[in-house]
Amino acid sequence: METDKVQETMADNLKNIEMDDHNLLLIISSLIGALGIKEVWGIIKQKIDIGAKKEEREESFYIQQISELTSKIGQLEKKIEVLIEENIQLRVKVEKMQNRLIMSAKKK
Repeated sequence: METDKVQETMADNLKNIEMDDHNLLLIISSLIGALGIKEVWGIIKQKIDIGAKKEEREESFYIQQISELTSKIGQLEKKIEVLIEENIQLRVKVEKMQNRLIMSAKKK
């Protein structure tokens, strides 16, 4: 019994879908008839152009973000180089201090 109800519900849904497709075709054909193909194409083209402009804005935004991140990476690389150089200089100073301590300890 339940399977019959399920099948009936599925059949009704399919009829609704078919009717929806028919209604959609009817609406489109009536729009084309009322407005003309040029007007409908103009509307469609306008929507496509709006989508393209949105994509261009997003692309330019991404390009801007990439350039900002690239410059930040360059700055960080420079800072890393400076820190490495300072680290080397500090190691040399520590080595010299160590040698001085050893020399003064030997004298005493």
